[in-house]
Amino acid sequence: MDIKELILLPNILSILRLILSIPTAYLLYTDFLTYKNIIILLFIILYLTDLLDGYIARKFNMISETGKIIDPLADKFTVIILSIVIFIKKFIPLWYFTIIVIRDLIILIFGIILRKKVNMTLMSNFPGKIAVFSIALILLISIINRELLNNDLWFLYIMSVLLIIYSLITYLNRFLKTIGEKQYAK
Repeated sequence: MDIKELILLPNILSILRLILSIPTAYLLYTDFLTYKNIIILLFIILYLTDLLDGYIARKFNMISETGKIIDPLADKFTVIILSIVIFIKKFIPLWYFTIIVIRDLIILIFGIILRKKVNMTLMSNFPGKIAVFSIALILLISIINRELLNNDLWFLYIMSVLLIIYSLITYLNRFLKTIGEKQYAK
């Protein structure tokens, strides 16, 4: 990891996401009703930093090896920590929480394998971003009004699971292609 790359704006945004996820989770866990509006605002800021870091990195050619590590790490950490708290608060069901955790563990494990075997990290892609958006949307709605998900918006769970499955298939295909190309090139 290059220290100079840490001061690139996309990487600062990823670090900010890591940092902000902790007070967001804390407020959500300890005093949800008192801080509900602040939690929702923090949640939106967390998601916007995720969108902006990748956009800025690509648009202004600030893609870095450090960013390729920090961005997915911040994504996984934020999604997992908030999902855990939201699950503990009984805002989302166990089966959906389990799918989120399994998704992130699969991506993390295959990312570690890829890094060790070919010293490479796959960048986020559109299916992955859409899947994360669907997760973030469900987590946000569960914070705002979990009864909506249970009654009127239950189909969002189905859509999210389908997007998660599609993004995992896409990720695994990219993983296999990258491993194959790097192994073949040796």
